[in-house]
Amino acid sequence: MKNKERFAWASLVLILFTTVVFRPVHAKAVSETAEKYLQLFHEVFGLMQNGYVETVDEEKVFLGAIKGMLGSLGDPHSSFLEEEEYRQMREETRGSFGGVGMEVAYTDGAIVVVSPIEDTPAMKAGILPQDRIIEIDGKSTANLGYAEGIKLMRGKPGSSVSIKVERKNIKEPLQFTLVRENIRIRYVRSYFFEKEKVGYLRLNQFMGENTLEEFKKHLKLLADKKSEGLIVDLRMNPGGLLPLSVALSDIFLPEGLDIVSVRGRGGELADVSKSSGKGDKYTSIPLVVLINEGSASASEIFAGAIQDHKRGKIVGVTSFGKGSVQIVYPLSFGMAVKLTVQKYYTPSGKSLHGKGIQPDVIVKGIEPNEDDRFYLRKMSEKKLLEQLASKYPDYNEQNFLNFEKALKEQGIKLSSDVARAVYKNKTQAEKDRSMTDLELDPQLKKAVDLLSPKS
Repeated sequence: MKNKERFAWASLVLILFTTVVFRPVHAKAVSETAEKYLQLFHEVFGLMQNGYVETVDEEKVFLGAIKGMLGSLGDPHSSFLEEEEYRQMREETRGSFGGVGMEVAYTDGAIVVVSPIEDTPAMKAGILPQDRIIEIDGKSTANLGYAEGIKLMRGKPGSSVSIKVERKNIKEPLQFTLVRENIRIRYVRSYFFEKEKVGYLRLNQFMGENTLEEFKKHLKLLADKKSEGLIVDLRMNPGGLLPLSVALSDIFLPEGLDIVSVRGRGGELADVSKSSGKGDKYTSIPLVVLINEGSASASEIFAGAIQDHKRGKIVGVTSFGKGSVQIVYPLSFGMAVKLTVQKYYTPSGKSLHGKGIQPDVIVKGIEPNEDDRFYLRKMSEKKLLEQLASKYPDYNEQNFLNFEKALKEQGIKLSSDVARAVYKNKTQAEKDRSMTDLELDPQLKKAVDLLSPKS
């Protein structure tokens, strides 16, 4: 992911993705306590049905009761999926759905952005990881459940939705109007740094029916070009399917090593995934994995396995910290329930939940500080960026120096990296932009430097 995209206003897609596995429901006898409260439920419903002043909408009552039951768990990742929501989730696992393009979670009573997804409406609008969504189409999220908030953000492609967010270090809430699209995600991209002999693989999500084969195909192409090092970029990757994360980790690890373990109720060990000796393996090529605060779930499994086995360096900033496993259980009438059933642990036994992966090499992306934000607002008020971009329309080093000088003459004191990002994004044609722009991506530049033979 281009740091310039992340700073210069990226966008998002509405997905809940964690580990999604579809299993049938197995009925189990209820306890005496459960029988007691089921009896109470029937009594209350009977009184309401027969005595309430208005006619009772029975469907609404029962759906509300089910959602309330799951809400009582206090787990944002366990939820009830009505028919349309369940249909959309199945579409998402295949890589195509309607929405605005972000992974969200429910944390401390708020809907929080985990990661915007590449080339979607929300990323282009500029929503960032850790943005707290406080309003959707004028409705306060404080009065909405998690599932209802998500439902409001989804909709027919071409329709618009208004989202208000709170962002760290910004006093006033930010308002975005996003036009929903039919999101089709291109999960894998690659690039070869010819001079440095370094291969680059960008994985947007651990999703999609053909992602494993696509990843292997790109990897082979880079190997055929005689790559002497490899970067796997998981920045802004909100996760996805656990089996896919295990399969991709397996490619880079020698046979017989732990990749991830999952533990259920009471900390009981449920399963351990180990690397195999099958298929094409790349166990010796020097490796760097890029992560940031938008890397979550399956991304953290991959990075954790690589880090714990000292297979490669982890570069960037601390990841999101989502370490729980959900199963989607199909129910009657086309509905389903998504339930947290396990937590996962890295090979060294670390739980990532709420903690994330700590990089071996910490490198921050280009982000405006408080002073930068102040001067960016001043530039916007004066329409200064538009004026100077018109005066110096072609991006080159001399024009950038002229741009910086003109800013200072106007009393605008932007840090140099932020000024370059703003100017380059304004003046460079879309067709000339690259996901591997080292000039605006210090994290990627550090990864290349670590792997290039001269270092």
